[in-house]
Amino acid sequence: MTAPNSVRDLRRLVGPRPVNWVGVCALVVNAAGEVLLQRRTDTGGWGTLGGIAELGEALEDTLRRELREEAGLTPRGAELLTVVSGPGTFQKLPNGDEFYQVTAVYLVRDWTGVPEADGEEGVELRFFPLDALPDRLGPVDRQALVRLRHRT
Repeated sequence: MTAPNSVRDLRRLVGPRPVNWVGVCALVVNAAGEVLLQRRTDTGGWGTLGGIAELGEALEDTLRRELREEAGLTPRGAELLTVVSGPGTFQKLPNGDEFYQVTAVYLVRDWTGVPEADGEEGVELRFFPLDALPDRLGPVDRQALVRLRHRT
């Protein structure tokens, strides 16, 4: 999926300068305790499922929308695990856009659907054991997964 209209509109006004994005991160965990990650098309690295909230959208709705769009999944409940924010969330994308993230991290252990990459934001989905995560993770992903490891 392309960026929400509110993101495109704001970028037209401020260009690539740093902004705060509010969004969600979904830690989809299977019965074996493995977490679902996607290989991202924008960075080539691995990351959790999730994304930016649309203007006025409730975060729980953002979670459901992003899981459906990126993986074809529908959560049957989710638990707010933590909120990640601050200087350690800074990212600069290959296109030059810079941003900080304020991210609600949700734990999802029950869902319907079969995980399938959308081919637009992610090219591959795979479950990883928490002790064998890939190296190229985004800053919010790293922080969220550390919190998940401490939880389990």
